[in-house]
Amino acid sequence: MQFEAFSHPKARDLSVPADDVLLHIPGRVTAVFDGATDTHGRRKNGVPMGRLAALTAAQALAGFPADAANWDAKDILQRLTAAISAAAPHDGVGRPASTTAMIAFETPDALRMVGLGDTGYRVNAGPAQITELAPDDVTIPARVALFKMLLAAGLPTDRCEIRAGSVVGGGLDAALAAGDINPGQADAILEVAIAARPDAAKEVEAFLRSGLQHQHRFANMSDHPLGYGVLDGSSPDPAFIVDSEIARDGLTSLELFSDGYMVLPAAPTIAAWEASHAQTEVADPHKIGIAPAVKGSTESAFFDDRTVVILRA
Repeated sequence: MQFEAFSHPKARDLSVPADDVLLHIPGRVTAVFDGATDTHGRRKNGVPMGRLAALTAAQALAGFPADAANWDAKDILQRLTAAISAAAPHDGVGRPASTTAMIAFETPDALRMVGLGDTGYRVNAGPAQITELAPDDVTIPARVALFKMLLAAGLPTDRCEIRAGSVVGGGLDAALAAGDINPGQADAILEVAIAARPDAAKEVEAFLRSGLQHQHRFANMSDHPLGYGVLDGSSPDPAFIVDSEIARDGLTSLELFSDGYMVLPAAPTIAAWEASHAQTEVADPHKIGIAPAVKGSTESAFFDDRTVVILRA
């Protein structure tokens, strides 16, 4: 299959490498990994932990034999997560090194998709196939609500972004203690977030009070209302695993993409993906409107790394 790809880090000036990593071995496998940014800024041998996780998973996948396309999906992901754990053992501080994965194995008659996390794909420019993360259901409305409060109070947008990210990341209780928000704001944030997940009000409040920094506690836990799938050294939960086949017959294009692209284009071309991204940045740079997200863009950085890979028959 023909291959084209594009990747851009958060840093507008390209000064900091992306946590996104892509892999392409012609005729065998293509993948996109989106490493999770480490909230503590930890590195190993100068490499940020999120990028290290994504690189390690890509390197491990590259070493798989050709018949890996026929392996059990959980076994595939278990081998990748074990490689991450070996390369970056969790030291008990913050989240383990972690990454999403979306993998396309080529077989004679089909492409087999195996994935974990919110890196997506779409076939023939059709509907996107994305496994949304449950914690985002509450952290996004919480951040958007606080950003709008701060903006209404007259703070510059870049300061709104920093403050909102700090409060949601570090937790409402810590922000209250530091005087970064007042009790009324905390109550309003909780009200909005719980409204998004009324079935898990207790868990939502506990999560937001402690902060996004503790999201990893729900990794690969399908029995928790905020559980989600990720490669982080723990055993992948089958409930979150993507495992599907796309017949080659009728296939014209397959796109794999990270969540740095918020609005998908109509056409399966790099130019269309980048045009859509640029339009979204103009329409909603702070990611509080048509493209709400847990982070927004600033003068120096986009809200997230972005990567898209396109395979054509």
